[in-house]
Amino acid sequence: MGTEAAGIVSGPVQLRLDELTERAALRSMAIRKAHEPPYGWELYSPFRVVVTGSLDNVAAWLTAAEARDDQPPVLSVAGERADG
Repeated sequence: MGTEAAGIVSGPVQLRLDELTERAALRSMAIRKAHEPPYGWELYSPFRVVVTGSLDNVAAWLTAAEARDDQPPVLSVAGERADG
């Protein structure tokens, strides 16, 4: 998977898109121009579109996902009260 936006943008936007595309690839995702209004960008996997909007939206989603990578998974024990 790669960016489908090659040749659509240039300059600083292309540099940002390249950086975000590299980060997305680490999660087996890619970035493409949105095909439907309000247009913008889509961060997607082979199975679904994860986030749409500006490159800031895409960056925020990737940052949040990367922050969770360092945290242990939350496990709930059956029969344990949620309020303590």
